[in-house]
Amino acid sequence: MNDLYKNKQKILFNLILVLVLILVSIMLTIGATPSFKNNGFGIALLLLFLIVIPAILSVGFTGIRSINISIENEEKQRASSLDEIEKMEKEVEEKAKEAEDLTFNLSSLGENLNKLNNWEEFGSALLKGISKQIEIVVGLVYYFDTNDNKFKPAANYAYYSDAPPIEFSEGDGLSGQVVKNKKAMFISDLPDGYVKVISGLGSNKPKFLAIIPLLDKEDVIGILEIATFKPIERGLSRRINEISKFIGKKASTLS
Repeated sequence: MNDLYKNKQKILFNLILVLVLILVSIMLTIGATPSFKNNGFGIALLLLFLIVIPAILSVGFTGIRSINISIENEEKQRASSLDEIEKMEKEVEEKAKEAEDLTFNLSSLGENLNKLNNWEEFGSALLKGISKQIEIVVGLVYYFDTNDNKFKPAANYAYYSDAPPIEFSEGDGLSGQVVKNKKAMFISDLPDGYVKVISGLGSNKPKFLAIIPLLDKEDVIGILEIATFKPIERGLSRRINEISKFIGKKASTLS
C-alpha cells in the first residue's frame, strides 16, 4: 500500500515537472523567435508542444487512475480481511466459552465424591455431580471386578432401558476398546438403538457419547459413559487425562 502511494506521488511530481518544462519551452520558443507569426518552424514547434501536452496528461492521469483503483482494491481486501479476522476471533471466543461451559469443574465435582465407601455410592454421586455441570441425558459408571476380570455396572443416571447394562471385558465393544487403549473415546453420531431416553417429551435418541477411563496410575479401574444431545468433545478433550486421573484417584480406595 505504501509503495502505491509513493508511485502515485512520483507520477504526479513527474507530470507537473514535464508540464512546467513544456510551458517554459513554449514561452522561450515564442520569446526567442522574432516575428513569430511568420516563422513556420516556431509555429510547428508550438503545435508539437500543444499535441504532446494532452498525450502526457492522458498517460499521467491513466497511471494515477490505475494506482487509485489498486489502492481501492487493497483497501477493500484489507477491510474484508479485518472483517474475516473479527469473525474468526468472535468464533474463537464463542468456542472457547462453549468449551469452558462444557469442562468439568473438578474441585466442585470432587466435593461430591469425598467420604464414599463403595462403587454404587461413588458412581451415583459422580453422575449427579456431572449432571449439574453438563446436560447429560444418560450416564453409566462401571467398576473393574478383580475376581472376574470384568467391568460391571455400578451406577446409572436416567437409564430406562428394559435390558440392564451388560458386563464387558477389556477389548469388548466400545468401552472395552477404551479400557484396552486407556484413552477416552468420543462418538459424534451414535448408531440407532445404542441408547434411548424416555422422558415427558417422548422417546429421544442422544447423538453424542463420551467413554472415559478412570485411571489409577496406569490401571483402568472404572469406566464413565455419558450421552448427550449436544457435542461435548471440545469441552472435555483439553483436560481428559486430568479428568480420568482425578476421578480414578478418588475411586482407588473404594471397595
